[in-house]
Amino acid sequence: MDFEDIKTKFHDFKEKYKNKSFSKIDEFFEEIKKEYLIEKTKELIGTGLQRDSAHNKARQSWRTFVGHSLQRLVMVILEELFEGTDIKLIKDAELGSNNLSREKDLVRRMLEIHFKEYSFLPDADIIVYRYNEKEEKVRIYCVLSVKNSFRERGFETTYWKLKLLENQITKHIKVFMVTPDKDNEVNVIIGARGPKKTRVILEYELDGMYMAREDFEKTDKVKDIDDLFEDIKKLVEQDGKTK
Repeated sequence: MDFEDIKTKFHDFKEKYKNKSFSKIDEFFEEIKKEYLIEKTKELIGTGLQRDSAHNKARQSWRTFVGHSLQRLVMVILEELFEGTDIKLIKDAELGSNNLSREKDLVRRMLEIHFKEYSFLPDADIIVYRYNEKEEKVRIYCVLSVKNSFRERGFETTYWKLKLLENQITKHIKVFMVTPDKDNEVNVIIGARGPKKTRVILEYELDGMYMAREDFEKTDKVKDIDDLFEDIKKLVEQDGKTK
């Protein structure tokens, strides 16, 4: 199952649920899970694995597959939103080459965090920016961290947000998180004594969290994922008005 299959299936899913499609993203992935496991198991058997081992490996790969697919679906919606404009999108993975174009090199330089003689890119699954080719200038508006769960690297995104704030060049960059919060680390459970540490710290430090699920406690900074697209659009438009 390649991403074109996912896009087609999600398009049909959107036709059914309209603006609730991302809120029901878990339901969408459950619909395609069986097909994915069958195809992946068959593929692994083709490499020489026994059926049971192949099926176990297919199940283990499912979580990673969901995370990558969610990230790419968010990127597709943003591409559609800014189609025909000078707003561009790029993944941090595309900035790791030593042979970057002038545009990509500028994006990297405007986002890098420096540690004396070393420099690294922050956790930025999707980068939203504007490139002025004539002036050879890049303006980065926000970076998105897409996490399926918080079992690992839960606070990595907050660390990078704080590092961006330290530098005059990068302090304006908004850091947003997108998550279905599979393990209920962000969602406030009714009857619990209060929010978990993860929720408190992420909400306090980040510029916004956007939940790809229906049942969660909303605040000014913890919103429905559909609000993400409108918030980024407003961010870009507001920047244009101030110039």
